[in-house]
Amino acid sequence: MIRLHIGCGPNILDGWVNIDSVARAPGVRTDVDPLAMPFPDGAVAEILAEHVFEHFAFAEEERLWRECARVLRPGGLLTIEVPDFEWVCQRFLAAEDRFRAFYVTGSADHYFGAGRALDQRWGILQTMFFGNQNGAGQFHKSAYTRGKIRDIAAMLGFAGLDQHTLFNKGGQAIRAVLTR
Repeated sequence: MIRLHIGCGPNILDGWVNIDSVARAPGVRTDVDPLAMPFPDGAVAEILAEHVFEHFAFAEEERLWRECARVLRPGGLLTIEVPDFEWVCQRFLAAEDRFRAFYVTGSADHYFGAGRALDQRWGILQTMFFGNQNGAGQFHKSAYTRGKIRDIAAMLGFAGLDQHTLFNKGGQAIRAVLTR
């Protein structure tokens, strides 16, 4: 049974093929391109991609979704977690517009001097729009809503979809489980 953990970062899961663009831990595969996976059609039981899909450009988005659908077996699961873009937009517009400092490159939790304050427009809210930009691959290039995920699931013929929101990575996220 093949289970893929795309964009695993340092979160290594036993029994999974852990894939990331950077080898942050032993056993992480950096040779697997999520846009052209080296697995036969229907060979994968499960794919987990937490806070990964938003890092692919609009031009890559369709290829990523189609590739995940191609490798999943019937009944296979695709679990994604992405920032809830509707929530991000609402919070951004409601937040205080006070620019406190220029971004400090290499700082894991600077966010324009506001830390993870959700009431500060130029803090975590902008980071959720554009990614933390702290290195290669840390830029957000696309966005997701529950409706967009629902429509993509229908377009690609997924048999089931369960979505809910949760608070993760400093803001509200959508966790969607799509059944092939």
